[in-house]
Amino acid sequence: MFDLHRINNSAVLAPTIKQIVANTAVTYAVGDALVITSGKAAKCGATSKPEYICAEKASGKSEISAYQVESNQEYETVLSTAGTLAIGSKVTLSDTADSVTATTTSGVAEVISVAGTTSGSKVVVRF
Repeated sequence: MFDLHRINNSAVLAPTIKQIVANTAVTYAVGDALVITSGKAAKCGATSKPEYICAEKASGKSEISAYQVESNQEYETVLSTAGTLAIGSKVTLSDTADSVTATTTSGVAEVISVAGTTSGSKVVVRF
């Protein structure tokens, strides 16, 4: 799950919630990284930079609530598999679009801080 950690250089404390078109065949969870594909929200692939973070649990809905991702936002998530992350490196997203991997090839999430090297370790990233 991508959880807003901080918004840098802004008086805004929380991003605006937007309603975006959903795919009724997809089950969404709070914190899923999303992109718009064919006009509808889809879970991000490993090397896709998220456009939105899902703000609600939903299935079968035509619209969902989501936060638009901005470059000044930092998100806390977890490491999906064991690995060593270097601050400033860019890593890929997990297959479930709710965490990051230790893979840097074609990475999209810049590592700001990391609390360990085991699966489940907390990681702060920005996109």
